[in-house]
Amino acid sequence: MEDRQQSLYYPNEIILEVTNHCNLNCRHCHFHGQEAVKKRPLGAMKKETWLRALEAIGTLPKPVTLLTHGAGEPLLYPQLEALLTEAKKIEGLNVGFMTNAMLLNDRWADFLIDHQIDLIAFSIDGTEKATHDYFRRGADLEKIERHVLNLINEKEKRNSFLPRLTFNMVAYPEIIDQSEAYVQKWLPHASAVSIATFRPIGSRRLWQDAPPVDFRPCPLLYHQFVIGFDGTVGLCCEDINSTVNLGSILHRPIEEIYNSDAIKRYRHKHETNDIDGLPLCRDCDVWAGDIPLASERLRLGEMSVQRTETPAFTSYKKSED
Repeated sequence: MEDRQQSLYYPNEIILEVTNHCNLNCRHCHFHGQEAVKKRPLGAMKKETWLRALEAIGTLPKPVTLLTHGAGEPLLYPQLEALLTEAKKIEGLNVGFMTNAMLLNDRWADFLIDHQIDLIAFSIDGTEKATHDYFRRGADLEKIERHVLNLINEKEKRNSFLPRLTFNMVAYPEIIDQSEAYVQKWLPHASAVSIATFRPIGSRRLWQDAPPVDFRPCPLLYHQFVIGFDGTVGLCCEDINSTVNLGSILHRPIEEIYNSDAIKRYRHKHETNDIDGLPLCRDCDVWAGDIPLASERLRLGEMSVQRTETPAFTSYKKSED
């Protein structure tokens, strides 16, 4: 985390929600799930909004990662190609998004490689079609895997390092036994594979009893900047309904919003461990999400793997023997 005594903060990760529409209706989605409560309308980002965002990002004095996803599926957004093309013109900007890969056809694979998009994160739950398609309603695992493998094959044919690929599986109790097969299937082609802690709809809890680590200020408040499809800035990626409105990039510069009294209040409350009065934070454990609890090197099949456990996920990366 950056030195908290500095005069100004700048984000190093910007989430640009191009749309909050989705082509799936996952059972445990915190926004589109059947039991989820939507507190904001569905919509798609206007061109003037993402142009304003890219213009502002281009003036930031530090490297930034731009992720064009949010509560929806970015490949549904008709202007995504144009947005990504413009974003790649910004020097030093890392560009990517998370996708369910249902729409990642051959044309998209070509585009991602041709334009050297930096990273693609796949959200795929398990290796078995019956359970995957049950939890991810509207999905077809066979189709998804064809799309992903086509992108992998095209990268290999063109000897292209980009886009870097990551894979994430939610550790539903019913599919946790698929974790090892999942890692063995995708890690050979990925920079990382993660098995995420399952959280029921509406929950931001990562443990049931006492926290496994001492409290620290949430790092999301110091490095992340989330822009909704209408230009409204929310507190963080856990604020899926934009209940904390920090302002709009259509009316204020990024650095002004990110150093406003509104977000300073949240930072101060976290730094003094006084979050009980913050409705979004008092029942949220994500402040500890990436703190390592255990780490080991192991072998999975022919791979030497570094396995790291945190409260939010267990990650796997290839390691040297």
